[in-house]
Amino acid sequence: MTAGPLAGSRVLIGRARGQEDALAMRLRALGAEVVHEPLLRIEPGDASGLRRAVDALAAGDYTVLAVTSPNGVDALAAACQQAGHDVDVLRSPRLVAAVGPGTAASLEATAGFAPDVIPDVATTAALGAAVPAGTGRALLPRADIANPVLSARLREKGYDPDEVTAYRTRAPEALSAETSDSLRAGAIDFVVLASSSTARHFASLAPDGWQAQVVSIGPVTTATCREHGFEVAAEASPHDLDGLVAAVVAAAT
Repeated sequence: MTAGPLAGSRVLIGRARGQEDALAMRLRALGAEVVHEPLLRIEPGDASGLRRAVDALAAGDYTVLAVTSPNGVDALAAACQQAGHDVDVLRSPRLVAAVGPGTAASLEATAGFAPDVIPDVATTAALGAAVPAGTGRALLPRADIANPVLSARLREKGYDPDEVTAYRTRAPEALSAETSDSLRAGAIDFVVLASSSTARHFASLAPDGWQAQVVSIGPVTTATCREHGFEVAAEASPHDLDGLVAAVVAAAT
């Protein structure tokens, strides 16, 4: 095993299948053994609503685009491709806002530009507070279970929010028997939770008597953990993959 601050540690990451590689590589480079147990399934959203939204983006009908996850960015980019629009249409609104550094990085990697607004704290409430007052339509491509606070904040600031279900989130039916046994036996040192949804799903699926330290990507996920009765050993800052890795290292030392 590679020497490093996480040498000898087993780290469970609960990201959706296909989204675990970047985090797993960083953790392995520091010596960790990574256990991938998807705690979230990403399913397609409202295809017709997304098509309508990207057509409206191409027509310049939105003043604001507010993205709240890399999954939302991916869904918009796929809709652009399917509708025959260049992904550059995502920069057409007067103001583009991203909830945090991870979403901002996804936007830059996918569409080639950085957002105009990133709040200091990666929450939708903070995002709504960070967007300046204005008028016009605001596009919010979001998960089916998204908190309504962002739409409410933007409406208070003078915008007409247009929420589109960009993707849907689902919980797996169960953890693998091997992962459940490892958690119960204390054979997993850290559980890394990168969203509030994964925290909820972990709470419902983890076996009784599980043992591990929990690392959270940010304050909303941490609050969800506490709502379900378990504490967080470390919280990422900044609220992105690099911050998650640093938080695991902090919890381990």
